[in-house]
Amino acid sequence: MASSRVEGSVSSGLASTGTIALMTASPPWQLVVPVKGGPAAKTRLHPPAGVDRAELALALATDCLTACVAGMPHGRVHVVTADARVAQLATTLGARVVADPGGGLDAAVLAGRDAALAADPGAAVAVLLGDLPSLRAEELRAALQAASAHPRAVVPDADGTGTVLLTAGPGAVMTPAFGQGSAARHEAGGHTRLELDLPRLRRDVDDDAALRAARALGVGAATEAVLSGRGYAAAMQASVHTFDEEDGSGSALLDDGREVTFSGEVFAASALRHLRPGQRVSIDLAGAAGPVSRLWIVGIGDDQTIG
Repeated sequence: MASSRVEGSVSSGLASTGTIALMTASPPWQLVVPVKGGPAAKTRLHPPAGVDRAELALALATDCLTACVAGMPHGRVHVVTADARVAQLATTLGARVVADPGGGLDAAVLAGRDAALAADPGAAVAVLLGDLPSLRAEELRAALQAASAHPRAVVPDADGTGTVLLTAGPGAVMTPAFGQGSAARHEAGGHTRLELDLPRLRRDVDDDAALRAARALGVGAATEAVLSGRGYAAAMQASVHTFDEEDGSGSALLDDGREVTFSGEVFAASALRHLRPGQRVSIDLAGAAGPVSRLWIVGIGDDQTIG
């Protein structure tokens, strides 16, 4: 079955001024992210001396999943894995964990798809690879917005041969065919090929050349820390509970139910212009019980604001 191709930018999802619109793609999306993890992950990578490959693979997943959670409504990211560390990471970030049934990537995708549809039978489902360390939340949202115009869609990787994002709208059947040359198979299977100008979303990391290209784009904090030999401690995730428009102070709920506060000074240093209740944020705490000492949203650079 032949499918059409859509090329060009997605400027409607990324404002040229650097201001990122907090938009929700229509229809509502459930996002599935398969992550292998463990010693068998990323066997084609040859990290620098002193860098453990399994730790690097976990860092790649950390940066990707952190951007995914920041870009999606709470509870709509499903991480499919059989690795205990990846499962703990997903839980810490606020994603749902789906057990990998074994049998390869396609089987993992189908398990995630089924879990996503069980959570919301009327949702559109997107599958995103978990090795996109340069991903930013706004590029994910822009890709989903573009995909929402098609019953089924595929976004190829930077080389144009693999698949980084596969989508199926409500009622559409997703039949994954991942592996070498998957973009052509997905297109032949009825997915509209979207040649989007989203370099961070399209840069997956399978080998050394791809890792160098991703680092040139700018990778997330976890990947950069591991490659630099500094180690990495994942930021804590929380949901905004209250926000005072007048002085910028407010509070956030941790995933264990605890409430922590942040001052107007902390908010002013965040480069954010507004927060809404329920919005997912990353935080650092001054102590075990707070208050918040740093507040930010993953994927937003120092020169960007959100409103």
